[in-house]
Amino acid sequence: MIVPRAIRRRAAFTLIEIMVVCAIIGIVMTIAIPSIYRQLHPESMQKAVTDVLEACSHARAHAVLNDTIMELVIRPGDKQIEVVQGSVAPPPQADRLESHDVSGQEWRMPERDAAPTGGGGGIFTAKLADRIQIEGIRLNFLDFTEDEVVRVRFYPNGTSDEFSMFLFHNETGERRQIALEVVTAIADVESDPTKFR
Repeated sequence: MIVPRAIRRRAAFTLIEIMVVCAIIGIVMTIAIPSIYRQLHPESMQKAVTDVLEACSHARAHAVLNDTIMELVIRPGDKQIEVVQGSVAPPPQADRLESHDVSGQEWRMPERDAAPTGGGGGIFTAKLADRIQIEGIRLNFLDFTEDEVVRVRFYPNGTSDEFSMFLFHNETGERRQIALEVVTAIADVESDPTKFR
């Protein structure tokens, strides 16, 4: 039995059909590979930055919505980040920094309250990966890198303390600065070390 030529051509895929299928597979892989990489490499810089940004966002939202002071508690030693409700009482006065204002009056910047030793009671908790190093922490224009606990306050009016955190990835050499805009308490990320503030 002889099959007509027109029918034989329809039985196979054309080159254009194969190219379209390959293009669709390529687009799907391009979209999927970054998320698969993040799942397989949880110690990436992007994960650390996302955790800090999410913690700042939670602290700001809870402070504004609940009309209370919230604190982002950072423990640089064990790379733990936690969002907790802030203390209502004003912090004790201590001589962290002494200066004189324009009128010649002396003023003192208060010392932060000591953090509670317990953990896990916060609204948001995260732990930075072992490969991520905290190179520096600046709070209200002072260096808190060597402190055991750093407490960044978020206020009900949508403002926050001045805060910057510098992260470094041991293997890739990536550096990031996460800084809070004081007036809006919104975190911003800078990846170019020449633009770090």
